[in-house]
Amino acid sequence: MTSVGVIVYLVLLFGPGLSSVLKSIAFRIRAAGKAELVRAGREPGIRTCHGRKVKQGRHG
Repeated sequence: MTSVGVIVYLVLLFGPGLSSVLKSIAFRIRAAGKAELVRAGREPGIRTCHGRKVKQGRHG
C-alpha cells in the first residue's frame, strides 16, 4: 500500500465518526448562542455584547 492508499483507507474508516463529532460540536455552539440570546431577552433594558452587559441608552 502506498501512503495515499493508507490515507484514503483512514478517511473511509473514520469519516462517518468524524462527521458526527463535528456536527455535535456545531450543535453545541449554536445551542450556547441561542441560550445566551434567551438569557439576554429575559433582562429588560440590558443587552449583551461579547459577554459583557451594557445598559441601553434612551432613544429619542
